[in-house]
Amino acid sequence: MTVLVRRRTIDGSSRPPAGAFSRYAVARGLIPRAVYQTFGIYCVDTIDRVWALTYDDGPDPASTPRVLDVLRRHRAVATFFVLSGAAERHPEIVRRIVDEGHELALHGVDHQPLLTLTTKAAITRIRASRDILEQLTGRRVTLYRPPHGDVTPAQKRAIYRLGLRVVIWSGHASDWIDAPEVEVAERAVRAIFPGSVQLMHDARADPANLEPGELLPTFDRGEVLERILAQTRAAGYRELAASELFARYPIVQSMSRVRMGPT
Repeated sequence: MTVLVRRRTIDGSSRPPAGAFSRYAVARGLIPRAVYQTFGIYCVDTIDRVWALTYDDGPDPASTPRVLDVLRRHRAVATFFVLSGAAERHPEIVRRIVDEGHELALHGVDHQPLLTLTTKAAITRIRASRDILEQLTGRRVTLYRPPHGDVTPAQKRAIYRLGLRVVIWSGHASDWIDAPEVEVAERAVRAIFPGSVQLMHDARADPANLEPGELLPTFDRGEVLERILAQTRAAGYRELAASELFARYPIVQSMSRVRMGPT
């Protein structure tokens, strides 16, 4: 059967699903595997108060250590979708991410959108950037998040054949533009529900793409995380690394990059 899920936020409000399908629909033969390989992981189907905290665009020498300090203080875990170019410039931060028990995942060489590349060119870049991360850490990398969440069906199939799972997200805090810490944290918390995959950033890798009137973030990303964890922990939530979340619960996948942000 195709599983249609309802998501519940910390404050108890619910949201309808957005084109989401369970992996069990594939196992039952209702969705061909060739189609399944064009999906991206969106969240998981559970009523347990668990969620995945994920960070994109790092490592950044100014922000990532601050985020790691907060995670260590709270004994929290996160998944970092890093850029291999930045990882090569700051290998000590990458090693700290791994040594402190967090999950390392791939966001690409840089933040160039995959839609500007042919499938062959995109896969060449993704394979090379994955190899760099694995050489830096000696750990296998199994998760990939495309810049902006944009990827073609053909690219998704090729990424799947590389042994990488495409991970999108179910909520975000719009933390790629400047705002007060309390505002960013509140947006993040409103987007968290049982089984959610929350998109955060420990850097902004595409400053040239600022919209008119937008400013680069200057807020303290560590303080934002402090506020998020204070509220989620008080509400009985606990964080899991993305791979652990996906292993424990039925995965909800989407054929579309359309995702639900904060309300």
